[in-house]
Amino acid sequence: LRGPGMAQEAAPVLLVVLTRLASCTWHEGSGYYAESQANEVHVAEEPAGEPALDYRRGSGAAGGGGGAAGAPLTAPSPAVPQWCATLSVYRGEATCYSPRGSAYRSSLGTRCELSCARGYRLVGRSAVQCLPSRHWSGMAYCRQIRCPVLPGLLRGSYACSAGVQMDSRCDYTCLPGYQLEGDRSRTCMEDGRWSGSEPVCVDVEPPRIRCPDSRERIAEPGKLTATVYWDPPRVKDSADGIIKRVTLRGPEPGSELAEGEHVVRYTAHDQAHNRASCKFSI
Repeated sequence: LRGPGMAQEAAPVLLVVLTRLASCTWHEGSGYYAESQANEVHVAEEPAGEPALDYRRGSGAAGGGGGAAGAPLTAPSPAVPQWCATLSVYRGEATCYSPRGSAYRSSLGTRCELSCARGYRLVGRSAVQCLPSRHWSGMAYCRQIRCPVLPGLLRGSYACSAGVQMDSRCDYTCLPGYQLEGDRSRTCMEDGRWSGSEPVCVDVEPPRIRCPDSRERIAEPGKLTATVYWDPPRVKDSADGIIKRVTLRGPEPGSELAEGEHVVRYTAHDQAHNRASCKFSI
């Protein structure tokens, strides 16, 4: 106001506007809100990594997929809150238990037990939990059970139904002239080992020997003896074809034989100490 004869300056006025600040907690997006009964948010983002297992963080899980202690079971809404990424195990199964019910497989606090199909072995954690960090507390995968490659069989071979996979059966056979000693077949077991033990092929078949035919020799006029010659026996080993030695019992070829019957016996020996004999008479 300006009066007559005087001037009055206007005093400054300070207006203070108070704004209410909103705060949130880590419950946001998990389906667990402190003040709300129906706030549910579907989180689509994927976890950045696989943190180390730590069950001290996050909510404990109730068994059997039921609700939390003291909380009534309610039917889940179509938009089920997903706190951690959907868990799947290739060639295996994840059995999950959530504090909020069986439909909440990826909400905070969910605990999943991991297992593998038959023929596969679990590598990693057998159970994981959805943590406040939106990561599962660990991961695992199913590795196919495989047995080591069987060594080759000396003087024989084997054939397998499914390579080195579990339940594969390998049957052994030996070369002609050899006999299998030990397990005739072996199976890849669930622990990744072969059943039984490694067999061997043993030469048990004696060699084949054939002597000359028996014969009669007449002495020349005026003599009481006769000189007799004959071919050596024919010998063959049915296994490796190797004859170690041939022994003779009786007169040798080119001997002077007196009147009477003379028996000649040959015996053949192979490398496996098998033997066979033949004889003929003169």
